[in-house]
Amino acid sequence: MRVALGQINPISADIDGNTAKILETIAAATAAGADLVVTPELALPGYCIGDLVEDTAFLEANERAIQTIAAATHGLTAVVGFIDFDPGKTNDHGTLRKYNAAAVMRDGRILQRARKSLLPSYRYFDDKRFFSPGDRREAVDIGIDGPLSRVGVSICEDLWDEYYDVKPVPDLAGDGARVILNLNASPYHPGKRQTRQKLLRRHINRLHRPIVYVNTVGAADNGKNIIPFDGESLVYDGAGRLIAIGRQFEEDLLVVDLDPDVAHEALELPATDPDREMYNALVMSLRDYMRKTGFTRAVLGLSGGIDSALALAIAVDALGADRVGAFNLPSQYNSETTRSIAQRLTAALGVKYTVVPIQEIDDLMRAEFERHAHPIANSLARENLHARIRGVLMMVESNDSGALLISCGNETEIALGYATLYGDMCGGISLIGDLSKADVYSLSRYVNRTHGREVIPEETFTIKPSAELAAGQFDPFDYAVVAPIVSELVERRTNPDALVALFERRALDARFRPDDQGRTPYDKYTPETFRAIVEDAARRMRRSVYKRLQGPPIVVVSERAFGFDLRETIINGWRG
Repeated sequence: MRVALGQINPISADIDGNTAKILETIAAATAAGADLVVTPELALPGYCIGDLVEDTAFLEANERAIQTIAAATHGLTAVVGFIDFDPGKTNDHGTLRKYNAAAVMRDGRILQRARKSLLPSYRYFDDKRFFSPGDRREAVDIGIDGPLSRVGVSICEDLWDEYYDVKPVPDLAGDGARVILNLNASPYHPGKRQTRQKLLRRHINRLHRPIVYVNTVGAADNGKNIIPFDGESLVYDGAGRLIAIGRQFEEDLLVVDLDPDVAHEALELPATDPDREMYNALVMSLRDYMRKTGFTRAVLGLSGGIDSALALAIAVDALGADRVGAFNLPSQYNSETTRSIAQRLTAALGVKYTVVPIQEIDDLMRAEFERHAHPIANSLARENLHARIRGVLMMVESNDSGALLISCGNETEIALGYATLYGDMCGGISLIGDLSKADVYSLSRYVNRTHGREVIPEETFTIKPSAELAAGQFDPFDYAVVAPIVSELVERRTNPDALVALFERRALDARFRPDDQGRTPYDKYTPETFRAIVEDAARRMRRSVYKRLQGPPIVVVSERAFGFDLRETIINGWRG
């Protein structure tokens, strides 16, 4: 049996466009001599469509489209992810009963509507909100000659059965499936490919069946997170050997012969390179998000610090220098060093660079407020006025030019509230909001390595981080320790007491790397002073939830990100 894996990039809710893409994939698979073509989970409607799934007209358009696709299947079998629904049944809240499903089609007929059995409800997955579980797991004969004609169709979470009583893949094998097909919308994070391989081989070692794992690619969103899907579709033979792998972060059509008599060279998974993969995920996400939302240009405020430098480099690699603009908005507190860095960086990247001084605007706004209201006594209010003027001016540029404004705050700053709401948090996308401060430095070094030259000036790595909102101001954090503390609190949900206990056992995670002077946390802190830093970070995180909920959507490149991935409430009395 020759199988084609259609690793495609759907656009959420674009039924017509996705139908055309699926038909093109079927045509390409037919031309390649495939007996079977498989597309990703919910390839027809898109995986991230939110409560649009409740729109009856949308569901009916999805059904008409699957019938159109079925009519185009001649001489091969196509398996396409779509939304199945039962007009005669309703859920407990009165809406139509719907299923995350795959249509198995051949020669104009739908042979099976395979429904997803295991519905995740964690991180940003909301399948239980939208769908009912399938209650039947049956293999299907796809009408081709040979011993592999009977296949079992499973969908994403159906493979991840460790914590469920229902075991869809063994059930399909028990019903005679000789090949397991698995349709996925599986998001990226570093090391995900090794996790997938371990999972697939666990099933194969028990069932001795080939598994065809098809993953979607591209960016989608749930309103508060932009989610990169990495592709990397996989085929393993019945002995657990990897025999095909799709491209990462790109569309692909893999064609593989699963004939037991065909000898395949066993492949090795590419080694994980977190810097390269995270960077490429961000590049793809920005490019794809803009394409799908209609933006053609991006703009950002370039301070001369490390965060905006990295964001600019990502934007240029995603879009090209001619489609990116950078603005430097200095006040009296901005140093000649950071101004010089900003100018040299834009010159190195070939980006149009504009300087708009804001000191006179700040003076005027403060004077007018104090003349009509009262003197501004709070130093934080005075400092934030600088940031908010910058936010206003950058939104002017965005509105006037139609460019997408990129917000340049990182995960550590967003967690600690060290960002100004309606100031540097302005924007349509939080491009590096899931990168810790340590990640930012690491990826910035990666930029210079991949370009083979000093694109981001060396001073950017060595200057003391500062918001430059007041004289002599520097960030009040030891980022070498605070950044990994935040990552532990956010991504792993480690509680403060457990984190201090790890410190006391000298068992902190490897992300607690030595600082630029070679000192570890154990060299700099006692258990008491380390606890104080952890508790301060946790307190700051609780106090700044309201900011995060008003910020732009964050691109997710870790195992847990702020947004709908990590769901927080503003009212929170827990201090544990």
